[in-house]
Amino acid sequence: MADIYIIRGGFFGWEFTIKLLYVIFGLILCIYDWKKNKRKDYFWVLLFGTMLYIGSEIMLFLFGGRVMQEKFLFGINITSMHWLTIPLMAVGDVVVVAVITLFFADRLRNRETRKKWGIIFILWIVCRDVIPYVILFGLGHSFATISIGDPLIPSRRNMTETGTIIALSTLVVIGLIWLFRTDKKSRKRGLYMIGVTIIYMAAWTIGEWFAGQRWIEFGPEGGPWELATPLLQFGMLMYDIVIEMGLFTLCFLAIPSLLKLIKKQD
Repeated sequence: MADIYIIRGGFFGWEFTIKLLYVIFGLILCIYDWKKNKRKDYFWVLLFGTMLYIGSEIMLFLFGGRVMQEKFLFGINITSMHWLTIPLMAVGDVVVVAVITLFFADRLRNRETRKKWGIIFILWIVCRDVIPYVILFGLGHSFATISIGDPLIPSRRNMTETGTIIALSTLVVIGLIWLFRTDKKSRKRGLYMIGVTIIYMAAWTIGEWFAGQRWIEFGPEGGPWELATPLLQFGMLMYDIVIEMGLFTLCFLAIPSLLKLIKKQD
């Protein structure tokens, strides 16, 4: 039976320095909002997101759901340092994204700050996703320079692994239950977070795909793997954007809210 895999190639598949910088940036946003608005919401999102997603990454690692090759931090090979690479990948790739999107969502849903932060959000996407990937594409980082089905590709994750789907579905359902049962203002906050996450991840994914850094393959667990059809690629990339990020990361906000650690919105 064929499985479906999402691939991350090139620089963003093996470079962990940028993941560390993202973690630091996420902490800065948490501290900024804490000092500015006298709340610890972002710390709770960071904490619960870290606990939940590190668990997911550990399961992927133990059961071979994610296969990665060499990993580097400031030029140092840290491939065998799983105690470091798993947390960095979990927090830098997913949890900090939730902090960033909640940060923008909170400011975009406020009429007084919407225009200012809307412009900043657009500039962030352009600087973070558009310009770097256009440069990578210009340097020749495209499908033509990457071997489809190469077992030594920097990162290959099984999107159809049963355990992952069950865990993902459970957390998505928890987030949606909270979203529908919470108060009106908290629901608006959650919806804005989902919307901003989808926009953010769509720009990121399109940029990676455009530069030949991300695509979809299918095949048996041990290979050989083939490039998915355009329709399957589109469908699975949309699944990654909307379900695996847009709806999944909502639980990082929902769970501490259900535990009364995050107060209802004024």
